[in-house]
Amino acid sequence: MKIFLVEDDKFLNDMLGTTFSSIGYEIVSFDDGKEAFNNLDVQYDLYIIDINLPNVNGLELLKQIKTLNKNANVFIMSADTNIETILDAYNIGCDDYIRKPFDIREVLAKIQNRLDSLPKVIQFTNGCEYIIDERKCIYQGQEIKLTKKEDLLFTILLQNNGRFVSNNEIENYVWGETYQNGHVRQLVAKLRKTLPCELIENHNSNGYRIKKDLLK
Repeated sequence: MKIFLVEDDKFLNDMLGTTFSSIGYEIVSFDDGKEAFNNLDVQYDLYIIDINLPNVNGLELLKQIKTLNKNANVFIMSADTNIETILDAYNIGCDDYIRKPFDIREVLAKIQNRLDSLPKVIQFTNGCEYIIDERKCIYQGQEIKLTKKEDLLFTILLQNNGRFVSNNEIENYVWGETYQNGHVRQLVAKLRKTLPCELIENHNSNGYRIKKDLLK
C-alpha cells in the first residue's frame, strides 16, 4: 500500500512514517500544505492529512484529491473537534476523521478496516476475475499471476473506474522518480500479453483505461 501523509508536526510525521514503513507500507510524507498540493499528480492508495497546515490547509488538499480521483481513500487527522469542521470534511469526501491525540493502534485499525471494506474480487462481464490480495486473474479456471509492475499498472487503472489515466500518472505511480520515456507503452503491452483477455483500451492523448463495458 502507498500512503501519502501530510503532517506539519515533525515528531508525529516521523513516528507515523516509521510505523507505516515497519509494517511494509510505502510512505511519502510532507510537512507543508503547498508542497503536498504540488505533488498530487501522483496517485496513492491512502491519503492521511492534517487540517492545520502551512500555506494550504488540509480541507483544500482533500478537495483537490477528490477532484482528481473521486474514489481516493482519504483520512483527515486533526485536533480540531469542532462539529462544523468535521462535517465539512465528510461533506467534501473524507472517508474517516481521526481526532488528535490518538493511539497509533487506532490509526492502524482504521487503515485495516478500510482495506477490509474494499472489494476483494473485481469481476468483469467477460468472465474474468481479478483477486486483489493475490494479484492474479482467473479466467476459465486458469490462474494468471501478475508481476509487481503489472499489478501496479492494473491497480491504478482499476482505481480510476474506467477513466483514462495519463502516461504521467502511470509513470509516477509505478516507477516514482526513476521512470524513463517509453516504459508505460512497454508495460501496457506486457500486461496485455499477460492478461487472458483484452481489458485495456488506449487513447493517444488521454492515456489508458479499463474498458467501461467490461466492468461490472
